[in-house]
Amino acid sequence: MKGEAQPLIKFFDGSDKRFIIPLYQRNYDWKIENCQQLFNDLLKLHRTKRQSHFFGSIVSCIENGSEDRFIIDGQQRITTVSLILIALVNAYKANEIEATDKKITEKIFKRYLVDEYQEDERKVKLKPIKKDMQAFDALLYKPKDKYVKESNVTRNYDFFYEEILKSKLSVDEIFDTIKKLEVINIKLEDGDDAQLIFESLNSTGLDLSEADKIRNYLLMSLTPAQQDDLYSRFWNPIEEKTEYESTSFVRDYLTMKQGKIGRIDKIYFIFKDFAESSSMDRAELMEEMYHYAQIYHQINHAETGVDKLDRKLKQLRTLDSTIMYPFYMAFFDYAEKCGMSVDERYKVLDIVESYFARRIICNLPSNALNKVFSTLHKDVMNQMEKNTTPQGGEPYYIDVLTYMLLNKARSSIFPRDEEVKTEFAVRQVYKIPTPQRMFILERLENQDNNERHEVVKQLSNKEITIEHIMPQTLSEKWKASLGENWETIHQQYLHTMANLTLTGYNSQYSNLTFIEKRDMEKGFKESAFRLNNYVKDCEKWTEEELLQRQQQLLKVVMQLWPMPSTSFEPVKRDAESVSMDEEDFEFTGKKLQAYIYKGVRYTVNTWKEMLIQVCGHVLLEYRPTIEWLCANEKHGFSYKSEAWRRELGQDMYVWSDNSTNTKLSILHGLFNECDIPYSELAFEFRQDAEYDESEE
Repeated sequence: MKGEAQPLIKFFDGSDKRFIIPLYQRNYDWKIENCQQLFNDLLKLHRTKRQSHFFGSIVSCIENGSEDRFIIDGQQRITTVSLILIALVNAYKANEIEATDKKITEKIFKRYLVDEYQEDERKVKLKPIKKDMQAFDALLYKPKDKYVKESNVTRNYDFFYEEILKSKLSVDEIFDTIKKLEVINIKLEDGDDAQLIFESLNSTGLDLSEADKIRNYLLMSLTPAQQDDLYSRFWNPIEEKTEYESTSFVRDYLTMKQGKIGRIDKIYFIFKDFAESSSMDRAELMEEMYHYAQIYHQINHAETGVDKLDRKLKQLRTLDSTIMYPFYMAFFDYAEKCGMSVDERYKVLDIVESYFARRIICNLPSNALNKVFSTLHKDVMNQMEKNTTPQGGEPYYIDVLTYMLLNKARSSIFPRDEEVKTEFAVRQVYKIPTPQRMFILERLENQDNNERHEVVKQLSNKEITIEHIMPQTLSEKWKASLGENWETIHQQYLHTMANLTLTGYNSQYSNLTFIEKRDMEKGFKESAFRLNNYVKDCEKWTEEELLQRQQQLLKVVMQLWPMPSTSFEPVKRDAESVSMDEEDFEFTGKKLQAYIYKGVRYTVNTWKEMLIQVCGHVLLEYRPTIEWLCANEKHGFSYKSEAWRRELGQDMYVWSDNSTNTKLSILHGLFNECDIPYSELAFEFRQDAEYDESEE
């Protein structure tokens, strides 16, 4: 690798030289503020008469047998300066800017923008990636009304064109200033690892998205022909299917494949590790990703091609929750490959909906379900594999799925009927997050009828609103109608589902009496919403009516989201094991027989023994971190020797005489400091022994 400082314009100059932006690079995406900063720098450079201005580095490699340079880093700057040069040429042609040297724009055009010696039809020196190229070429050769207006290329060109006119500078003055821009021209040689250099240049993660880096990784080491083929067949369709939210898709894909959720800002490195350990080559990997991107699109848009499934997916999509996507992708792929019937697929989605809806009603956190849905399909498949009968028969997917969900505990529990009945009566609807609130209202309104109101769309567009039947501010007439306990009734029922409905005329209702709301023009009696069917027949609105409506709606809830049941029971019972990242598991009272750290199994007899050994493993990898923890007395570590501590090394001790939960807390703190995923540590328990506290 060789680097030298030189004027940027010298880098541009030269016959038979093109600058090719590889397909693995991102689209041109400089923002207006970036362009403004560059143009301000040019104006300042002109005013101060400085001789040079550093403009970053450009990393490139030469295509064998030509002067063509593949731009590894610096494409945004090269494209931006090219846009300024085009704007200068076009402004002069339009007689909107002057030039002392009447041939200067011809020189700019022929030496720095086009290469007339190229044999192919396209003579332009810069070759952006496909979607940018059309917009770029239009600026050079087409009239203004043919520009690609939706492109960032055109937007930034228009900005520079206007700034050039406002500057009142001549072509010569601006071009002379551009010639003062200096870059470090880094040329890669044989043996240089372009991928490692690219990673180093973008290690801050500020310039490229994680998906950009992944695209780079997948395509960079391939020949130009292979890049073009795989980009066209797989990567570009992946971006289109995921609506250019490719980073989120890749995270869901990795979650599905690995069973653990990676940090969004670390997805590139997680993907790279995954790809390098995979048996698939680049083409196979990208083909598989494209396959799942198609499923991703079907889920996201509720477009499976089956009306029944699409309606259910559309309902679930209202929840605005992407935590289910890893499960959906794996499940729909499996269902298609094994020929699962539409009815069974529908039942699977129905149970998932019941699980979510009941948890919303019971005010259980949705973030607790990240882990559930990251491994749910894999857990079901593992159970089906373990419980295959000698005759080769398998349990039904729906039965195993139901068993898995019904056996969730603590923060990921499947709420039972009594919990739902109790919580529905008191659930404050306005404390439910907006997407989930709209989901509940839409389902209660439409239920499973074919004639439906677009509740979510209308609420989102503010065409309809949620109406308090008993108003938020009570008039004297309302207090009298509610009776002497009006204050208690108002406080208890105001924001519960029993007192809420839908209307398109909320502002007209105000705090009118119930009869006035019912009988007025466009009142409850004339409402087309099913949620008002009970209300329109009431003669008053008191606690009695509130309780009756509460029971009526609760009946709908139990019909929409019934408690599922299954006869499935696991036949085989291996030694129970669980990962340290399992939030719902009760570790206290379990007797260890082994632990698994980073895929290696170690036999132990006690939790204390496990703690000391795991700290020893981590010490070998992250000694400076443990030394720091001990020096700062953090997370149960210390530099002092005490009877209740065990020595790890010189001046390094860990608190070991404590409860199981405290030991796990120490490991959580240690893993956090070392950035080790909790999932790297799992525990295996004995099924035939009672826990003895004295062993700890």
